[in-house]
Amino acid sequence: MTEPLRQQTESWKIGEEIDAPLDVYRCEVIQEWVDYNDHMTEAAYLTVFGWASDVLFQFIGVNDQYRAGGSSFYTVETHIVYEREASIKDPLKVTTQVLDFDAKRLHFNHEMFNQSSGDRLSTCEQMLLHVDSAAAKSSIIKPSVASALEAILSSHRKLTTPPAVGRIMKINHKI
Repeated sequence: MTEPLRQQTESWKIGEEIDAPLDVYRCEVIQEWVDYNDHMTEAAYLTVFGWASDVLFQFIGVNDQYRAGGSSFYTVETHIVYEREASIKDPLKVTTQVLDFDAKRLHFNHEMFNQSSGDRLSTCEQMLLHVDSAAAKSSIIKPSVASALEAILSSHRKLTTPPAVGRIMKINHKI
């Protein structure tokens, strides 16, 4: 599968202004992502959100050096809501809102938009766990990354919580 160009993002620096939400990733729908209905597959939505997460990690300082030091984030839960279709060559934009974090967990929400129309296509709420990769168990987020997350969260606290966050999937039967 061909990876489209990622938005280049430098790591956050102390005192740097932070967008709310973060405008983290842009790409274009490629042929490999399109299914028999001529729309982007559900797996491709997760792929785009995964690459947006990678750009977020780079921004907070979780880069190759950080991972080589034995620390990383692992996704423990993902909830994707599909709202509209995307077609070949549609320009996509993903924004990210950090909802919360603690010593070992990170909770955020991505929103995917068609860059041309402005329509929201999908949302992706995720919970991640910070891990010691060698021990394969949870570990405390390193201070440099925690500082970046605190700065982002401080900026994002003024945002409203997206309506799909915490959504429960079920069928409501009428009586």
